[in-house]
Amino acid sequence: MRLDEIAKRYADQMQFYCIYIKEIHPDDGVQVQSNIDEGIIFDQPTTDDTRAEIAAACMLRFNFSFPMLLDNMTDEAEAKFVALPERLYVLDADGRVTFKGGLGPHCFDPATWEAAIKELIAS
Repeated sequence: MRLDEIAKRYADQMQFYCIYIKEIHPDDGVQVQSNIDEGIIFDQPTTDDTRAEIAAACMLRFNFSFPMLLDNMTDEAEAKFVALPERLYVLDADGRVTFKGGLGPHCFDPATWEAAIKELIAS
């Protein structure tokens, strides 16, 4: 996946994380055919342990070289970052957001994210 390539390219200059948030298409909610076709069939987790198990399956699927963090069960990170279903961010060393990508999947743009990473590194 392109995200991992970008993360590896700049890993010596900044840290990369993925935050696993709530399921957008849980099997006990609004499931989509593409998830069924790809075998991505999970109920909405109701415990930290269940969310962690699903996140682990995601890590195995995408084989990211960077760590995955778990949002808590009150969905605090998702609420603060408005990340559902997926979104790319860049934060500076002080934790300030310097780039907020569009909501995925249609506005998920790794090239623009990489440009923002380069800009932050250059500054």
